[in-house]
Amino acid sequence: MGNSLTYPALLVSDAVNQRYFHHLAFSNGVTYVSEKQVTFIFWQMRENPKLPEGVKGIEIEQSKLGDTVKKLLAEDNISRLAVEKTIPLDIFSLVRAEVKDIFVAAEDDIAKLREVKSDWELEQIRKACEITDRAFEEVLHFIKPGRSELEVAAFLEYQMRILGAQEPNKTIVAAGKNSAYPHHWPTNDRIQSGDFVTMDYGCRFNGYHSDLTRTVVVGNPSERQRRIYDLVAQAQQTGILAVKEGIAGKEADAAARNIIDSTEFQGSFLHGLGHGIGLDIHEGTGLGKTEERILKAGMVVSIEPGIYLEGYGGVRIEDIAVVKKDGLELLEFSPKELIIL
Repeated sequence: MGNSLTYPALLVSDAVNQRYFHHLAFSNGVTYVSEKQVTFIFWQMRENPKLPEGVKGIEIEQSKLGDTVKKLLAEDNISRLAVEKTIPLDIFSLVRAEVKDIFVAAEDDIAKLREVKSDWELEQIRKACEITDRAFEEVLHFIKPGRSELEVAAFLEYQMRILGAQEPNKTIVAAGKNSAYPHHWPTNDRIQSGDFVTMDYGCRFNGYHSDLTRTVVVGNPSERQRRIYDLVAQAQQTGILAVKEGIAGKEADAAARNIIDSTEFQGSFLHGLGHGIGLDIHEGTGLGKTEERILKAGMVVSIEPGIYLEGYGGVRIEDIAVVKKDGLELLEFSPKELIIL
């Protein structure tokens, strides 16, 4: 694996960043990364971690951490050690007692490294997306007037679990007027005929996230509901066509936002077009109104425009996709025509 950062050696303590280097979900350890090796140093395991090829493991008493890191540095003929800004004080103190030349790495260096996904990472995200798509198929048979938002959220999360997800993301289900709030958490409010129902959900597979949003209508939609939905679908498709390597996130956002802002619903798209996704549900370069960072092939991003009208309701449609040199590759395939239940 090796160290693609600018530091000769790095001690990684954040559990999510560690997972990037060795694919394990354990948090009772740290990972030493250099050009020559990736070593997971762990304690109190009570099991044998299955490390990927190219990663070695050392089980120690935690009190021996400083001495162990010092020996690894000596093996690599390195004197300086970088640590994360978020390193726990007890871990830092143990290492600092043995390693004198120690400094804090730039906060976003590992985040930048994680932005472009390997083939293995993309495969985990694809599997998470397959689970999410299949859960959507099932929930369409469950939604009906009288069901609560909490019941629909629980159904989605149960489906993802039995389909193989490690755990669901925080699930948003917003019915009726609640769908006007982009981050509405589900309540005991009941679905009524004529409601928009927005579901924003996903899951983790081997640590990597999916993220999908679909909005359906229960009962006969009004002409206004159809217009709102069609505009959001058009904005999303415009955003999809805009995303490719070499553009700034704000360019994709502007392309989709202009579709909505050129209508009577100007100003009702309340958030950015999308965000990076991977080991964290929000990570790396985003697609927002002020996002200057440039998209690179291999990044995974969401495309999720919306219209939100307080006191009335709202619509959001979201897929995640891999950025390519000449466009993108969608990873989710749930239907996007207006579904009437």
